[in-house]
Amino acid sequence: MRERINTSIQSASLIIVVAGLAWVVWSNDTTVKDMMTYLIILMVILEGLSLYLIGSVYPESHSTFKSGMIAALLILLGVKLMLPDMFISLTITVFAVNFLYNFYTNNKRRKGAFKRKKSRKLR
Repeated sequence: MRERINTSIQSASLIIVVAGLAWVVWSNDTTVKDMMTYLIILMVILEGLSLYLIGSVYPESHSTFKSGMIAALLILLGVKLMLPDMFISLTITVFAVNFLYNFYTNNKRRKGAFKRKKSRKLR
C-alpha cells in the first residue's frame, strides 16, 4: 500500500512540475526563478513525505540518495542568491536526476529486485 502511495506522490510531483512550468509559459505574472523556488519547496515536502512513507521498505542506499536529493534541493535555494545565472539550469538538472531515479526505483521495485536486506542479529 505504501509503495502505491509513494508512486502516486512521485507521479503527482512530476505533474506539478510540468504544470508549474506551463504556468510560467502562459502567464505573464510569474517568472521562471519564482516558479522554480515554489517548485523546490514543494518538492522538498513531497520527497520528505516519500522518504517517510517508504524509508523502512526500500534499501538504505535509497534513503541516503533521497536525503541527498532533499539537501540538494535546499542548497539550490542558496544558489539562487549566490549564483542566480546558474539557478535555473541546476534546478532543472536536479529535477531530472530525481525523476529518473524515481522511475528507475519504481520499475526495479515492481520486478522485486529492490528490497531492504534483513539484518542478521549477532549471536
